[in-house]
Amino acid sequence: MHITRRAVLQTAAATALAGSILPMGVRAQAYPAKPIRIVHGYNSGTNPDVISRIIGPALTERLGQPIVVEPKPGAAGRVATGYVATQEPDGYTLMMLTAGDAVTAAFDQKLAYDLLRDYAFIATAVHTSLMIVVGADSVLKTVSDFIEAGKSKPGGLTFGTPGVGTTQHLTGELLKATAGINLVHVPYRENAFPDLIGGRLDLLIAAPSVSVPQIASGRVRAIAVTSRARIDVAKDVPAVGETLPDFDVSSWLGLAVPARTDPAVVERLSGAMRQVLGDQAVRARLLATGSDVGGLIGNEFRARVEADVRKWKSLVGKVRLDG
Repeated sequence: MHITRRAVLQTAAATALAGSILPMGVRAQAYPAKPIRIVHGYNSGTNPDVISRIIGPALTERLGQPIVVEPKPGAAGRVATGYVATQEPDGYTLMMLTAGDAVTAAFDQKLAYDLLRDYAFIATAVHTSLMIVVGADSVLKTVSDFIEAGKSKPGGLTFGTPGVGTTQHLTGELLKATAGINLVHVPYRENAFPDLIGGRLDLLIAAPSVSVPQIASGRVRAIAVTSRARIDVAKDVPAVGETLPDFDVSSWLGLAVPARTDPAVVERLSGAMRQVLGDQAVRARLLATGSDVGGLIGNEFRARVEADVRKWKSLVGKVRLDG
């Protein structure tokens, strides 16, 4: 039987077309077939980076493909979040969102992306309070001390954060408004601990994952956590809520993908995260960072993000976000 070149080409084209029109759920059965990226919006060694590198190898075990962590810092996470929102919705580019993304969604009216519209939510990895830390030689010992100093110090106390519009920044602004004190925000793109230890910065608001090792070194002290109640990793550190009733700021980190990702792929990723967060070795490593293990899956995670956006939107106009 003689087969012409034209017939071969027509057959190949038809086969390719058939593959392209297969239902997404069918094509998703082969997922994943190549390495997966976890992108986050901060520098190496920051909380999103630490948590990503803990869960990455565990996800590799469940998914059978390498997980590559890719920091893409800039604009308090906006660069990375905007970037991932525009990537191919194929499940190979994941975003490690932070609670700061909800802050940004509430306050920044010029975003090129919409957090709730442009993302599908997989699972929270951790939930945590923030810590207020000072240098080991600081005269500030308690929340009452820094409230008094914030009222009396000419020019106000300085407090450092990872950047304008982050959860840490907004926490400081809320402290300022709630306690009626003068706090001056100092955003850092790089590590702020050298300035804190050297006495050039009064306070630093940071995640436990980066604070606890510094506290253990003896170079800094924690004077409070920002939640309503104390946290397990630092039970001897008072909560701000003990001095300022009802003050409560907690944070989270969680994985998401571009919104048009096949639901079957989202479910595969969510299922893998359930397994990862149930692994005792992974849980121990996450707890060691000073965080509580997450576990809000899919719509539960979305509901948390929606609630946070509503909370921060209620504060628009009441706090400054100009640095």
